[in-house]
Amino acid sequence: MKLNAGILVVLAALAAATLAPTASAEELDGKTLFTETHKCNMCHAVPAAEIEAKTTSEKMKGSDLGGKVEVDFKTLAAYVRKAGELDGESHKKEFKGTDEELQAIIDWLGSLEAQE
Repeated sequence: MKLNAGILVVLAALAAATLAPTASAEELDGKTLFTETHKCNMCHAVPAAEIEAKTTSEKMKGSDLGGKVEVDFKTLAAYVRKAGELDGESHKKEFKGTDEELQAIIDWLGSLEAQE
C-alpha cells in the first residue's frame, strides 16, 4: 500500500500527540480546569472560592463543592464519567477530561478547606 505525503504528516502528528507526555495533576491548574476547561461551574458552586453556579435551573444545579473529598478517586472518577453511581445517583453530565485533570480539580477543591 502506498501512502501519500499528506497522510504521512497526519499520521506522524497523531503519533506525536499520542506519545506526548501528559501533564501531572501538580502541573495543572484545578481552578482553571473547573471553571474554564470543563465548565463545572455551570452546575456547581464553590463558595470557598466565591464561585457561583451559572445555571438558574434547580433541576440542573449540582451540589456545592469545596473542601475535603470523602470519596476515593476511582469511585469519584466512575461517578463523574457516568460509569457508576454515588449515593444511588448518577452525575448529570459526563466528565470527559483525563484522570490527571480530574485529580487536579480534586486537589484544588481539597486545598480550599485549608484556606478557610
